[in-house]
Amino acid sequence: MKLFIISFTILTVMGISYGQFVRSLPEQESAKSYPIDPMPLLYKHYQEAAAYAVSHPDLMGHRLMKETASWNFKVGDAHSWWVSDLKTDNYYQDKSTCRGIGKHCYVFVEDSMWTSRVTQAAVDSIINDFDNTTPANSSRGIFETDSLAFGAPPNVDGDPKIIILICNVRDGFTGTGGYVEGFFDPNQEVGGSYSNSAEIYYLDANPTDLTHSNGIQSAMSTAAHEFQHMINYNYHKTSVAPVFINESCSKLAEVICGYPVSNLSLYSNETNHYLFDWRSYDNTIVLNDYARAQRFSIYLWDRFGIGVFKYIVQSNQVSEVGILNDAFSKAGIPFTFNDIFKNWLIANELNDTTQNRMYGYAYPGLPLSNGTLINNPNTSGSDSVQHVAASYLAFKNGSNLKITFTNTTGNANLQVQAIETGPASKSVVAVPFGSEFSEPGYGTTYTTIAFVAINQDPNYPASFSYRSSGSVSAGATELKYDNTEPAGYYSWSASDTVCVTFDAFPQGILDSVRVGLRKAGSISGGIYRYTGVQTPTPLGELVAPVTAAISTTSPLPYPVPFQNWTTVDLTANNISTDRPFAVALVIPDDSGLPGIMMANQPRGGPYHSYTYLKSSEASPQPAGWYVVSSSDSTIATYLIRAYVSIVTGIRHDVELTPRSFGLSQNYPNPFNPTTNIEYRIADFGFVTLRVFDVLGRQVATLVNGLKSPGNYGAVFDGRGLPSGVYFYRLTATPLSGERAFSQVRKLVLVK
Repeated sequence: MKLFIISFTILTVMGISYGQFVRSLPEQESAKSYPIDPMPLLYKHYQEAAAYAVSHPDLMGHRLMKETASWNFKVGDAHSWWVSDLKTDNYYQDKSTCRGIGKHCYVFVEDSMWTSRVTQAAVDSIINDFDNTTPANSSRGIFETDSLAFGAPPNVDGDPKIIILICNVRDGFTGTGGYVEGFFDPNQEVGGSYSNSAEIYYLDANPTDLTHSNGIQSAMSTAAHEFQHMINYNYHKTSVAPVFINESCSKLAEVICGYPVSNLSLYSNETNHYLFDWRSYDNTIVLNDYARAQRFSIYLWDRFGIGVFKYIVQSNQVSEVGILNDAFSKAGIPFTFNDIFKNWLIANELNDTTQNRMYGYAYPGLPLSNGTLINNPNTSGSDSVQHVAASYLAFKNGSNLKITFTNTTGNANLQVQAIETGPASKSVVAVPFGSEFSEPGYGTTYTTIAFVAINQDPNYPASFSYRSSGSVSAGATELKYDNTEPAGYYSWSASDTVCVTFDAFPQGILDSVRVGLRKAGSISGGIYRYTGVQTPTPLGELVAPVTAAISTTSPLPYPVPFQNWTTVDLTANNISTDRPFAVALVIPDDSGLPGIMMANQPRGGPYHSYTYLKSSEASPQPAGWYVVSSSDSTIATYLIRAYVSIVTGIRHDVELTPRSFGLSQNYPNPFNPTTNIEYRIADFGFVTLRVFDVLGRQVATLVNGLKSPGNYGAVFDGRGLPSGVYFYRLTATPLSGERAFSQVRKLVLVK
């Protein structure tokens, strides 16, 4: 089921002569409307449909024998379709009218949505994109693209045309909160009181805006996604395909049709997570699973072509690895899943096919893996790698690296690969456990050495430790997000604020910031701790006020390179960069004072430049923080840079501080009578870890108290409890005031 966020409004600003688009940040959009995942309910529908098909083995044959003609709808025909109410898990009949017929589809629109939410132009666009054209191919529509890639759709009604019902999906949306953008319900393929006995899927018209081109694009991306689900069902009528496999194919359907990718940085920031996991219980964290599934399917498509996906969709194997290995074999691919998984993880860091065709992508713009950054090589640490997952360490800003890894759990499925990159050289080297890995070229030939610890074990986590040494680079490292010369500046109103957030630079001290200004004068603000709770506020003050001043005004046209920079010295403030931080400057009252220069950068998160606008400027949206863009393809990036020096000295026996909270799958699972539960704490706070039965009754408290950042483990003893399914929940409330974390997993006690 596809999740998608998009919201644009027009804003005209001074300082640049053309209209501007302002896009609300995802966190702000979430306060008004956000997508929810219908998989928990619809997965049950898949199970119900499969059970029905098993108990009625002659279902399809008898149904087709009774069909003597197609639907043969005409434009204007009225029909009431059964639709699942996703809020109540009941079915209702939706009165609708056929508003368009294409080569491969009938488009019906709920009568109450006609003209108010859906127009004839929208219907015509949907038919054209489904039948004739996609952004990826002007001569092939979604129907043909998906069919060629994945297989044939079912045909329970004897009519080759697919029914697309545009309706107000009943998902509890009332103007704010969550909504479902579209879905396929397999119960419509089988018999029963509430079945249409037809190939039908549903597109939402509220809040999806089908009167705008962005809304049409969003709807058709959903159409490509849901049509794959329909095709997938055709090959799994009596069994349910694994969610990860099914969703990864649907996410690829969006891409091969030319629609935008998900925010794949959600996966890049969470590589140490079980590849095939699907967290339907959390409508936010499941977005990471969608991103991971799409990233993996893009890699398979990119390296092996679209042909392998028919074998994936049509495989009769049960497990994810079984399906993939079966498909690879039938497609003539000379690799197993383990081979491809390892190469994929290397590609996610190196992304260079000149080293090895398996070590990169042709698909552009994919974010690299965001592992633990180490700037001082004189350190030690440890980490736990989840099953079928990876943990990355990246060494930068040093030389003469020597490092030794130890496999602390002795798991034979754990391995380490070194990925070395420099201005003119790149290499990938296997790193044995227990032996020193030495790279004298670190700091010269190679500016970065990333180590990826890969756990190919299908069931259990694995742990490692390391100890490293080397030389620390002298001088300051520049942190910046502007990569081009400035395009101009915005004449924002007094008291508006511009802000640039910076990622953590472990083991560093903030020496200074530089600001590119247009005019002579001064502008004040501060240095803040970036919490990440919302974007970018709330900010925790570190140093304020901070003033950037300059005595010159830059001429027009702007000189290349731009010269009007001013430096703010911060060495006396001893600001640690171990955590993310932000530089925010407030627009002064006098319009003749400096404006902060900006550059146009390509769209695509994560974003770092934000602007606080008063309600009059952000109209019709409320006052708040916005990402500003000058076109559909670029965003404004402010010329604010930071300079960080590395803290020297040797650090030993310091466990790596986790970058995020996390709760691992217990092992072993199923278990009797004890099992291990590992979890990560990223901020000091109050932590509970409790176990519940299926009725929600608490049966054990494993943790209940304050915890510092780190990796932890607990043992759950099931003696005295009956066999069955239980759930364990980790809750962490940081004392810093940042957003609380909660995650639930399932465990099975078998006696």
